[in-house]
Amino acid sequence: MKNVWFWSLTLCACLLSVSVARAAIVASLEEPAASQTGVGLSTIRGFAYDTGGKEVTIRPRFDGVTFDTVLSCCDLRQDVTADPDSGFNASVNYGTLFATPGPHLVGVEVSAPGETTVVIDHAVVVLHPGNASFVTNFDLSAASCSIVGNQIVLNGAALTSTGGTPVTTNLTAAYATNSQSLVFTAASGAPTLTNFTANLNGSQEVPPPTSLTGIGTGTLVLNASNNTITSCSVTFSNLTGPAIAAHIHLAPPGIAGPIIIPLTLGAGGTSPATCTAGTVLTAVQVTALLQGNLYFNVHTSANMAGEDRGQIVAAPAP
Repeated sequence: MKNVWFWSLTLCACLLSVSVARAAIVASLEEPAASQTGVGLSTIRGFAYDTGGKEVTIRPRFDGVTFDTVLSCCDLRQDVTADPDSGFNASVNYGTLFATPGPHLVGVEVSAPGETTVVIDHAVVVLHPGNASFVTNFDLSAASCSIVGNQIVLNGAALTSTGGTPVTTNLTAAYATNSQSLVFTAASGAPTLTNFTANLNGSQEVPPPTSLTGIGTGTLVLNASNNTITSCSVTFSNLTGPAIAAHIHLAPPGIAGPIIIPLTLGAGGTSPATCTAGTVLTAVQVTALLQGNLYFNVHTSANMAGEDRGQIVAAPAP
């Protein structure tokens, strides 16, 4: 009798656990991959589905902001066995989307009725070969080629942009496993980056905050000759309460990283928060900045780990 009672309780517990199991969104952003370069025409590609069978909506994100455009979904993906009809694919032109080459964010926001929205952002270093937004002619007849490690180095490539005159540039290329092709990884002649910006919101926070109403804008000016910050500030609003701290952290999108620079808040935790002019960045920190791996973070009592976050990218935003 005791055994019957025990197994009855066990069965009820199992049934209860099944009944309360919730569906969830599963998503992957495969192109662009995290920490890659973006050049010319490319794609935003991956898969997304809801384990409960609900229809998902996929929107593109650029520099931490979700755009209204809805991406077409979903194509047959035979490698996604849980839901083969889950692939999405959209074209993007990095040259025209981002006026300023350098670090930017490209991502997707995936939502479904009644489900927790999934946000994926990847840092992409945008290149404009020959400082052209769109290349109409690519001439290697006078160029030289060499191999350095796993990269191909092209010196003296002649490029022509739309309505422009030919310019000569040096390029490096490497094989990218996510796209299964050669991609450019560096281009000479790019302007020195000094102005950076950030769009702050809760969607970039790790872990997600209790409120997603907070918004903000960050700016940072770098003296590239000596790696010092000339000025930086963060304005913020619609938080759950006064800010208790604000910092610059080091980590790629989607990851919480350590504090590297504290910011000074306004009286009573008000906006703006500013950093000390003349703060020197280490070589590692400058590299992280140029790869899109530094971010502003504003903390509140309700969200000690951070309520408003914005990855720092090249200004202007798209």
